[in-house]
Amino acid sequence: MPPDPLENPIAFLTDHPVLAADAEAALIATMRAGVEAREAIRPSGPPVEQTLLDLVALGDEARATLARHNMRLVVSIAKRYLRVAGPHLTLEDLVSFGSIGLLQGIDKFDPAKSGKLSTYVTWWIRQAVGRGIADESRVIDLPVHVHERLSRHRKARSRLAQQLGREPSPDELAGALGWRPQQLAQLESIAQETLSLNAKVHDANDRTELGDLVPDTRFDPEASALDSSLRGDLAAVMARLLTERERRFLRAHVGFDTGQKATLEAIGAAEGLTRERVRQVIAGAISKLRDNPLIQAYHTPLESTGSLEEHPR
Repeated sequence: MPPDPLENPIAFLTDHPVLAADAEAALIATMRAGVEAREAIRPSGPPVEQTLLDLVALGDEARATLARHNMRLVVSIAKRYLRVAGPHLTLEDLVSFGSIGLLQGIDKFDPAKSGKLSTYVTWWIRQAVGRGIADESRVIDLPVHVHERLSRHRKARSRLAQQLGREPSPDELAGALGWRPQQLAQLESIAQETLSLNAKVHDANDRTELGDLVPDTRFDPEASALDSSLRGDLAAVMARLLTERERRFLRAHVGFDTGQKATLEAIGAAEGLTRERVRQVIAGAISKLRDNPLIQAYHTPLESTGSLEEHPR
């Protein structure tokens, strides 16, 4: 009885024996005949003969059979990469990557030039698995060349650890790789794994998560309360000391209501005034507010009249 693909997908994929040489050659010939038949079919040409359609169907079936009977090779190669794949990828993920490479190798295989199929597709499988790890193994993607340098780094560290009987120092590791210490430090800094805020800090019985220990700087109640109080008092003082035009110009320029600061030029265009006249009105309004004891109590210096500049658009 074949393995259940849901309970043990890897066993299901590898439950196909290695093909005999003559059987494999026959399947390859059938597949290539199907490819030639598909190329002979033209969408705008004469009606397609049933013979060509049959050859295409047989070729597709032969390709699938070749893939099934070479999945053992894919799984074998994927297992070698599992140690360096990172915690986010499973063996099933690596087998999926390798299957893509297997199909690419089968499609490009030419028995007249390439010898044995398994030897030829091995390169394609390895490339696909390596590329898949580079693209999917990290929460934050790294360029392929960085993954290659990380692979060299891991191999050199392991080799030195065996030779020295201890973990190599950064200088020893950099020397073995032929890198500068700064290059090694930079690589190790960008290669750090991304942690989940929901990760348990201790054991399973401790509910403390990493996010519980990281301060949330997105909201500061004290600063929020102070800002709200300042805005309320400032609005009251503006209503008492400034003219309606001064309030309107100043509120627009500092983005008091919307958070979007308007330029002097934009305010002038809307009011039919020059940029300089708008600046003078706002400067006068700031001068009135600066001397108010309530505003001074917040120790928040208002913009001086001489440095009043247009905000970037």
